[in-house]
Amino acid sequence: MNNIPIINRNYLKLMLAIAVPVAIQSLIQSSLSMIDQFMIGRLGAGAIASVGLGARIPQIFIVTITGVTSGAAIFTAQFWGKNDKRNIGQTLGASFAFGLPIIAVFSIISILLSANMLSLFTKDTEVIKYGAEYMKITAYGYIPLMIVSVFAAVLRSTGNVMLPMYTGLLSVILNTTLNYLLIFGNLGMPQLGVKGTAIATTVSRYAECIILISAVYFKHLPCAVNIKEMINMHIDFIKKFSIITLPIICNEFLWSFGQTVYSAIYGHMGTNQIAAMTITFPVQGLTIGLFTGVSSAAGIIIGNRLGSNKFNEAVDYSRGFISIGAIGSVVVGMVIILLSKLYVSIYNVSYDVQMYSERLLIIFGILFAVKVCNMICGSGILTAGGKTKFAFMLDLIGTWCIGVPLGLFSAFVLNLSIEWVYLLISTEEIVKLLIGLRIVYSKKWVTNIAETAVN
Repeated sequence: MNNIPIINRNYLKLMLAIAVPVAIQSLIQSSLSMIDQFMIGRLGAGAIASVGLGARIPQIFIVTITGVTSGAAIFTAQFWGKNDKRNIGQTLGASFAFGLPIIAVFSIISILLSANMLSLFTKDTEVIKYGAEYMKITAYGYIPLMIVSVFAAVLRSTGNVMLPMYTGLLSVILNTTLNYLLIFGNLGMPQLGVKGTAIATTVSRYAECIILISAVYFKHLPCAVNIKEMINMHIDFIKKFSIITLPIICNEFLWSFGQTVYSAIYGHMGTNQIAAMTITFPVQGLTIGLFTGVSSAAGIIIGNRLGSNKFNEAVDYSRGFISIGAIGSVVVGMVIILLSKLYVSIYNVSYDVQMYSERLLIIFGILFAVKVCNMICGSGILTAGGKTKFAFMLDLIGTWCIGVPLGLFSAFVLNLSIEWVYLLISTEEIVKLLIGLRIVYSKKWVTNIAETAVN
């Protein structure tokens, strides 16, 4: 293989075959947030803040499940690389055994304690009222979201990247249509505002789940296993799955909880501040989602190579993915900076909110390449080799030793404006990148976990 894989045609073809559909699916998922924000944005800063916080707090729960889906992707990619289809069934079974109890508990907490949780993030009674309403309704859609996430991860790891993309697209179309009908009361439907957005999101998640699972079993895809195959798990596999997956679950929980602490900091700075940050979330979601495809492709392709003991190829691919991610993210970051003013102008908010949002987007654009390279190193390369503890320590140090302390100190001791608080919080990404690159280039992640999991 070419020592400079970034210029290797076969490498690019393989990477794009996986990365593009995954990126499109991530963009589709992120567009749900953007569509909600655009449509609810016509109701003012209070509604924007309500939906923003109402969606941000449950992210702790939803992102935690990413740990389970990452475990499913890691094992499936390596099993598929060694042509071991039999063990995909117990991978699915272990994923649901870990994920369903977690998401069920989170759903109950969101339904019963939504107002209590929101009161920790803002004192605005209107934001708490409508945000709690949003949280309660969307909580009923967590379980189908988790099921879709697990099946999509396994499908992508076996090369079936198009089906999750198509079902995600149908979900967005349904969500947008229901938003149009229920937020503003069009075509004789009731005008429900924030509540309408929540209903649209929940219904679209159930529809996506039903369509995806039906297609999987109708087409007899590799993950179309029966219940017996799912529950027939060997104790050695469960132990190995736990060793790999639990650090990711803890990592995702602590990271997402840290992001929620950031939202609490912004929320206590004022409604305008949290509204400004919320306006940036769709752009952050869409652009990060664009490069999620590269990160996922890295995990799948490198995992396949590791599973078939092609270690040198895995190392070459890792370097190529970092190079492509760095170059592409610099270009996208520049576009974000150039279009920031135009983007914030579409919202029906005050001049102060627009000004804050524009400055926040400029900072995000400057640091975008650092964020993307961190995602490829941690979520793609290190996890592909099962080195989830390394990724866990990176996020633990970055978020809780750097980001959170700097955020609290700059906001409530130095009383800096939101753009300076955000900039200081974001320095965690630079530290994580320096450590992450060192680990990647040390090659400590180059291992075949599929052999030890079933032997």
